[in-house]
Amino acid sequence: MSRILESGEGYLILYKERGEDSEKIAPSGLSVLSRLDIPVPGIIAAADSGKRIRIRNKKYYLVCQGRFNETEGIMEDLLFHDSRSNRTFPVKRMRKGVKEARLSYNVLSYNEEKDLSYVSVVLDTGRTHQIRTQFASRKHPLAGDGKYGSRIKCDIALVCGELTYDEGEGTKPVTVRIDPQSVLPAV
Repeated sequence: MSRILESGEGYLILYKERGEDSEKIAPSGLSVLSRLDIPVPGIIAAADSGKRIRIRNKKYYLVCQGRFNETEGIMEDLLFHDSRSNRTFPVKRMRKGVKEARLSYNVLSYNEEKDLSYVSVVLDTGRTHQIRTQFASRKHPLAGDGKYGSRIKCDIALVCGELTYDEGEGTKPVTVRIDPQSVLPAV
């Protein structure tokens, strides 16, 4: 897959491979506007300081353990990221370092034999390890995410598969997609 998925004056939409650092893949002179955890592949945006494109929406795809009672829903939590352990935890009350987190999800399919769900997610907030934490705290750890409770041995089954952006007021939104199935590990 080509690293540059889309380009315009002063910006690039890039594909980040699993294991790469989002901050290190943007060409010189461009800053990353959206980042992904190192073990997570997907679409990110980078722009120069004079061109600030607006990211309107990012859609993630994941495979997690268990069956959901509802086929769609919203997850809202207060999350605290502990930088010493590089882990994020849901907490019950607001305090220093705690941030609100919200996402919506849609269960696309369920594999009864493997007890795995294929889910799409749209973030309203972008917190460190947000998707991983919110799903694990509801007993749906992402396949391959041992840090947050998965016992399945594979790469973390999470990818940013779609990014919608515009170039400012009055411009049409542009959506860039990749095939998430081609990137998610086979579990």
